Amino acid sequence: MKSPPRATALAAALLGATISFGPVAECHQPPPRFRRQRPRFEVTSWVALGGGAAARGDDGRGVFDLRVGGGFTGAVSRSEDVRLGPFLEAGTSSFASLRAVGGVELLVGAAPRPLRMFYYSGEGTFVVRAGAGWQWRAEGPGDASTPVGSLTVAWGYRCPFSLREPVEAWSDKPFDRDAARYMVGVRLWVNTTVDLAGAPAWQLTGGIEFEPVGTFRYLLGLY
Repeated sequence: MKSPPRATALAAALLGATISFGPVAECHQPPPRFRRQRPRFEVTSWVALGGGAAARGDDGRGVFDLRVGGGFTGAVSRSEDVRLGPFLEAGTSSFASLRAVGGVELLVGAAPRPLRMFYYSGEGTFVVRAGAGWQWRAEGPGDASTPVGSLTVAWGYRCPFSLREPVEAWSDKPFDRDAARYMVGVRLWVNTTVDLAGAPAWQLTGGIEFEPVGTFRYLLGLY
């Protein structure tokens, strides 16, 4: 049985349109988009304020603790949430003493993620800093400088300094990765410092640490 002439003509027209416009449609496909990769290094700094107790031999007293530090981390896990890197920190428990410490920082991110604070979505981070350095003392007769060991444990909030970063999460390049980014945030911390030579001495303190540049930007309303 033969098809009606009108049906045959319509089928031929549809087939011709498909053949003609197929390559044209393919040529006008939007370019592929790729998720922008996390920067290789994350850099930060902090100012820490707190207090606690210190003891040298049988002499114990309350102390304040002021610290300034900074460091950077690189990823050591596939998810890039576990990071490792060096840090440097200077601190004092009285303005007649100075402590300088360097060592290794272990950072575990996404604990949790997201964590929204200060009108911006970031992540919770768990931080461990272990290091050694030197304590200069001039608080009284018989005070001696000595090498010290330091261990800090902290948890808190952090986010990229660039608040536009979530908007730029996609790229037209398959391996688009910045070299580094600066991180800001605020954390609660606990530290213990012990003398590594001479008479037994230790210090146990805790408090809050914050990234100064991002904090001032927030207080000034520069979002």
